[in-house]
Amino acid sequence: MSTHFDLCIIGGGIIGAGIAQAAAINGLSTIIVEKRGWGTGNSSKSSKIIDGDFEGIPHLRFSNVRERLRERRIIRDIAPNLQKVDWFYLPIYKQSAQKSWQIALQLRIYDALAGGDNLASFRRLPKERWGKLYGLNQHDLSAVYAFQEIHIDDTQLAQNVLRSAKQHGAMALCPVNFEGAQLSDDGYVVSVAKGSRNRDFDCRFLVNATGAWGDRVSRSIEGVKNPLPARLIKSTHIEFREHLSDNSFYVEGKKGSNRIAILPWRGGTLVGSADTMFSGNPERVTPSTEEVDYLVGITRHHFPHFQYEPFDAWSGLRLSSIKQRAILPRRSKSLNDTDERYLCVRESQFASYRAIAERVVISVMRSLSEKSAPPPETHYICSSSIRI
Repeated sequence: MSTHFDLCIIGGGIIGAGIAQAAAINGLSTIIVEKRGWGTGNSSKSSKIIDGDFEGIPHLRFSNVRERLRERRIIRDIAPNLQKVDWFYLPIYKQSAQKSWQIALQLRIYDALAGGDNLASFRRLPKERWGKLYGLNQHDLSAVYAFQEIHIDDTQLAQNVLRSAKQHGAMALCPVNFEGAQLSDDGYVVSVAKGSRNRDFDCRFLVNATGAWGDRVSRSIEGVKNPLPARLIKSTHIEFREHLSDNSFYVEGKKGSNRIAILPWRGGTLVGSADTMFSGNPERVTPSTEEVDYLVGITRHHFPHFQYEPFDAWSGLRLSSIKQRAILPRRSKSLNDTDERYLCVRESQFASYRAIAERVVISVMRSLSEKSAPPPETHYICSSSIRI
């Protein structure tokens, strides 16, 4: 094994795997280390949907929506065997927070921002079709809209991206514990351990892609002072063995909360997510009784005949990055005063993993080279032609 690398990435979720892939494609000698399993942490606890952040439209997050829609289109092309296009039904009731005309306007904007996306445009279902929506509660129902999104196997996507990174030359170590990193004249000396065996190697640049563990990992890296605490969101899902429908639904949650997805998954039904702010130990994230009951109640309210109990419930953590920069660089000892050799990734949008990786690798290449890296709009960093 080589002991000298251009780039070391800590964290083997979808974000870390995407960064490793982009770096290796661009000729950086790259190593990525993971504590448990590739894509088995928070990356495996998503809602299994690649979407364009439809709910960002009323909050005027147009740039984020546009990016997510672009990435959705690319993921359709590069991962055809991992995803399925599905219709999502969005019921609007008389007491809904948003009126039918507001949803229609937002869906028109959504379609416009998608540009040349080859998914079908939204439609409003005629009333005579409401009775065929798998027992959807029709009391005070005023409209039903339908639009298309993508189901995806999140864990398999992360593992396929990691395999692509290795095929392009990246080295991957798992399972290993990250023990820390010490400053050197040309970057860092990184220490990892597996059982009683320790291993050190040098890297010119260090990327922390551990998500919810970002600030904790930062404390193990010399030269990083007062790491910014991450704002974490706990997302809880429940699973039923019973199959509710062949298509998916976005239904309204409690006032002020996000919509809840109800979708077919592995022969049963997946419901989520119930989102709350989280400030505890990322190692101890479990669903609360209140969160499970809330999701069960939402499901039964919209589908009164579906009186089953979930067989599983799980929670994951994601970074709240709406008001934070996607990447927060930390200055360390380096070859000159402007050189930065450490980045903590402060963005965890699953659907935008390629775009995040592109921004990170551009920052890395600019730091390691005297020349400017290519601008983000080129396909030099994250090629959309590489299938996974």
